[in-house]
Amino acid sequence: MSRKNQESALSPAQEALALGIAIERHNAAHFQEWAYRFRAYDPAVAEFLSALVEEEQEHERQLAALYRDSFGENAPIPEREPPTELRKYIPGFAAFGEHFLIAETWAAYNLLTAALDIERFTRDFYTELLAHTRDPAQAEIYRQLAAFEEEHERAFEERLARLERAPTAPADRQRDASSSSE
Repeated sequence: MSRKNQESALSPAQEALALGIAIERHNAAHFQEWAYRFRAYDPAVAEFLSALVEEEQEHERQLAALYRDSFGENAPIPEREPPTELRKYIPGFAAFGEHFLIAETWAAYNLLTAALDIERFTRDFYTELLAHTRDPAQAEIYRQLAAFEEEHERAFEERLARLERAPTAPADRQRDASSSSE
């Protein structure tokens, strides 16, 4: 059987784990880029995002280990694209070009809001997997990952609340937030 036929014959559990790995990889890549962009504006947020990168990478390793434990040590993990729904949470910073840095509060707010939305999406993804699995090992991993994502949500909510209380809180935040969700 060719590799393409093998991939088309994946079980729902294999497909879910491959998709989870893609999501964690996607989130880590964006958080790493955003940490760089925050360095000069707010080193504490940059450090926070860098720590999240490590956690997302650890989640990816956990899912890969679960895949191999469940389907064989030599079972190839298929490459998947993250769900297209995740793209709607990535703010429209492309208009600034590749070399932008966070220098204003409205940009920080929009980026942190996007990160919060990504964490909510990811938590919902793991919660949905948990609801549909019958395998106790998978259920435990999904439960742990959903709890981690919930912790990340709280951390982003706290950072956003601090930003909103800051004396330089953006008055034009709504305009910029609406343009990033288009």
